[in-house]
Amino acid sequence: MSKGMERAVPDLPTGSEETAEGRYRVDAKLIGKALIGLLGLLLFSYLCGVLLRDPIVIASKWVFAKFGLYGLFGGVIVTDASPLPMTNEPLMLLAVSAGIDPPTVFLTTGCASVTAGFVGYTCGRLFGRALGIGDWIHRKYPGFERFMLRYGAYGVAICALLPIPFALSTWSAGMARVTLWKVMLAALVRFPKTAFYLWLIIQGWGLGAG
Repeated sequence: MSKGMERAVPDLPTGSEETAEGRYRVDAKLIGKALIGLLGLLLFSYLCGVLLRDPIVIASKWVFAKFGLYGLFGGVIVTDASPLPMTNEPLMLLAVSAGIDPPTVFLTTGCASVTAGFVGYTCGRLFGRALGIGDWIHRKYPGFERFMLRYGAYGVAICALLPIPFALSTWSAGMARVTLWKVMLAALVRFPKTAFYLWLIIQGWGLGAG
């Protein structure tokens, strides 16, 4: 799932292309990618419920019996703080399939994701350039650096809503030295995002039960 969604990264035209019309085309493209990502998440949850329900339920119950909510919290921090193409939706699906009540999944995932925003920002600011993460992001997602330089913390808030690796924005914000409190304020957008995506997962998983 994350491989398809990771492409929904905002990009900006360069130079003379950055007109009002150009920005409109970019916004329309971004909205289109976000909608595709949402439909993909719903379909993914449905197919898991239809094709892999029993194995997923068995695996998720074992995971949560062994690691509990600490495992979910730590797993979300890893996925949302890593610049690698990972998202936390599969972890929420595991929690739902294990029978964890939705409010608990929401609070645990939301708090962990916001915490991951701080971790990603700090990592990006301290050693993002030294590790070559900035160059890697520039190569893999052309235009993303311009997007972050232009929108700053607002860019973090936009990316926080999308089905893309959250760390792309937080590491980039750290490397660009965006003000920390603004980044953390933007990271709070992860709560409504988590609520909506969790709802989609629950709907898809429920439909897959037949």
